[in-house]
Amino acid sequence: MHAGTQARIEAARTARSLDLSRCGLYELPDAVRQLTHLESLDLKFNNLDDLPDWLTDLDRLVELDVQLNHLEQVPAVLGELTGLRVLNLSENNLEGEPLDFLGGLTNLTELFLVDTRSDRLPESIGNLTRLTNLDLYLGWFTSAPESLPDTLGQLTNLTRLELSRTGLTTVPEWIRRLTNLRELGLWMNEISEIPEWLGELTELTELTLPDDDDP
Repeated sequence: MHAGTQARIEAARTARSLDLSRCGLYELPDAVRQLTHLESLDLKFNNLDDLPDWLTDLDRLVELDVQLNHLEQVPAVLGELTGLRVLNLSENNLEGEPLDFLGGLTNLTELFLVDTRSDRLPESIGNLTRLTNLDLYLGWFTSAPESLPDTLGQLTNLTRLELSRTGLTTVPEWIRRLTNLRELGLWMNEISEIPEWLGELTELTELTLPDDDDP
């Protein structure tokens, strides 16, 4: 183990968070398994292609960031981390991978799936009724129901929804039910008509449309 990585782990023995970002990791060090008090684990910008099953030993974990690693399959353990409130899977190549495990993470309040190359969300995404922030920027989604299911309309606590650069050709009707939205991103999509009902979302303070010059 690199000395810098070891030092970060040692420091985390008296802290609630552990930052192992940019450590060149190919696997999660076993020493992390002993840090059962951890609430936040930052693993972004590494070379991880899987996560160990023993991650469930960190039963206080509420934040997990594995952005920009080498995940090409969804680690099985993710479906067991039901206490998570914040999950960042962005910039991993999950093309063709089902994301059905998400429906069981009902404590999530923030979910980041930026450029994961996944082309659909499960219908069970509607179970995540505590979500306030859902970021799907640069996703491989479309306007087809099997890509972004209508159950997303059940996420009525959402205050931020990012759908920019996702391949949409229409504004999904289910957005109409998200009356607490404050931020909605639709930038850089092939949407030709903006529905009048967007005006019903009276809490909106930030709206980026397909023809906006800036995101």
